[in-house]
Amino acid sequence: MLTIFNRRELITVLSGQQLNRVLGVLHDAGIINSVRFIRGVRTAGHGRRSMIGMNVDAMYVYKVYVSKENYDRAKAAIQPALQEF
Repeated sequence: MLTIFNRRELITVLSGQQLNRVLGVLHDAGIINSVRFIRGVRTAGHGRRSMIGMNVDAMYVYKVYVSKENYDRAKAAIQPALQEF
């Protein structure tokens, strides 16, 4: 189980496509992870009406965490997956 005391931030991504790629690789490697969704700074202070037509990827920042023990293994696992972006 990941807690704030035994986890480390692996990567911060800005698109759902990158997030899905990273989570898929971590799942295939058997690495337990957690994701924190943060409202993106590009939408801060804007009302709902101003978001019509806005790119969904611009709305959130995704932070992926893994255990401190698996950090090096996770970092090595996601490197090839991120080469496409």
